[in-house]
Amino acid sequence: MKKYLITGGRGYIGSVLARRLARSGADVVVVDNGLVGGPEPDLPGITHVDGDVRDTGSWEKALDGVDAVVHLAAIVGDPACGVDTDTAWEVNYRGTIQVAEACRRADVRSLVFASTCSNYGVTGDTEVDAWSPLAPQSVYAESKVMAEHYLFSLPHDRLSSRLLRFATVHGLSPRMRFDLAVNVMTAHAVSGGAVTVYGGTQWRPFLHVEDAAAAVQLVLGDDRRTGSSVHNCGSREENHRMDAVGALIAEEVPGTSVEVRKEQTDPRNYRVNFDPIARELGFRPSLRVVDTVRHIRDAMGRGEFTDFGAARYSNHQIALAQRAKHIPTRAL
Repeated sequence: MKKYLITGGRGYIGSVLARRLARSGADVVVVDNGLVGGPEPDLPGITHVDGDVRDTGSWEKALDGVDAVVHLAAIVGDPACGVDTDTAWEVNYRGTIQVAEACRRADVRSLVFASTCSNYGVTGDTEVDAWSPLAPQSVYAESKVMAEHYLFSLPHDRLSSRLLRFATVHGLSPRMRFDLAVNVMTAHAVSGGAVTVYGGTQWRPFLHVEDAAAAVQLVLGDDRRTGSSVHNCGSREENHRMDAVGALIAEEVPGTSVEVRKEQTDPRNYRVNFDPIARELGFRPSLRVVDTVRHIRDAMGRGEFTDFGAARYSNHQIALAQRAKHIPTRAL
């Protein structure tokens, strides 16, 4: 039986991944500080440890017998990182160093690291691959780029790091988020009959949260490779312009109007090539943006998520609340 440790295992991706791995028969240790985590799953095979990635003493013993670590814990998203940039660097960059060093001390030689396609920043209509220049436009992306550089600098015979640059994630999760584009736009369409698109011409790649977890599971099971690697994680077909996403939501939620505010736009604009992860690892996402729109539409039709604007669904709002309380922001 394989044993895996997941940092941030109660978060948006982590809560899905922990359940998938446990159901596959793996022994799973979830390390999470509980700040934004969803409910603790009571599935057999999942052990929970209250710990912070910056304080390895609180959870390092849990590395005993672990075959691989999946490092998901981070302050996630541009707005959340912008609330307290010093803490964002401390968690996302220094926290990654702490996790990697803890792995090396425990002789855990395999690490899967959650990075982001936001690292590409601005590419326009040009499709980028994993070796294209990086142009991070936010502290969030900058901290991920620096964490990648650190992991690649380590001796590969001591720690093999598999980096996954996730596309923009969407979909239902035990730790639900409504600060993600597809999720929140769909919720507004269902609740208010309107969607606002800012800019509209910018490209984004998208990835369902279940497929993000499936990609990690695939990497964990791939014993053919040694050394470190980086893969864009998504599918070419799920590169969409934001105005097209708005139109898709309007089609799936009848009666929805779409307002495009061209004067307000996000500087990030990138299309991503995902062929290598399909060719080399056999990764092919099974869910699309339209599936999430339908899932959220149907869930809200059943009376779920009537409070989608609540702070607990937003990393940014949680970070603001922590700052207002003068409490140091912890990993999201």
